Amino acid sequence: MSLYSVLGMGLLFVGGVLVVNGLWLHGYGGDDDVAIFNLLVGIITFLIVMWWGFGGAASQGTPFNAAGTMLFSFTYLWLGVNAYRGTEDQRGFGWYCAFVAVVTIPTGYLTLLTGDIGLTLLWWVWGVLWATFCLLLALERDEYTEPIATFTALVGGATALAGYLMAAGFWPWA
Repeated sequence: MSLYSVLGMGLLFVGGVLVVNGLWLHGYGGDDDVAIFNLLVGIITFLIVMWWGFGGAASQGTPFNAAGTMLFSFTYLWLGVNAYRGTEDQRGFGWYCAFVAVVTIPTGYLTLLTGDIGLTLLWWVWGVLWATFCLLLALERDEYTEPIATFTALVGGATALAGYLMAAGFWPWA
């Protein structure tokens, strides 16, 4: 399996969970349903991380690919557990989102060096999105919930489309 087909499979689910999380932030859906989907996506992406990180040359991934994906895998696992438990204070999770946002900047640049403009833009858009999660959760700026929810769903749609194109073998920069 190629690197892009595996990444695409993961991103298709990541896009779906971002759409659902955006709707959840808008008040549609319950914590238990959101928890299940986030945990599922966290597990799927964690399995990809393990394969890329430890699967050898057959996986076509690298520890660098695994590390970048693990940033997001851990996000969905953490959010899934928080949603299931009904955690009110998510400031620690918000600060983790700030860390993810910072890491997306050089990762996007390194991706740009490979010539994949589409994935570069995704990295940087994810960085902006995770920065908004920091704003919402760590800094507790609830007045921005609605625009962040909408942005989350839109980024989810773009991510799902990119994942679908990668998985189907139509990603133009592969």
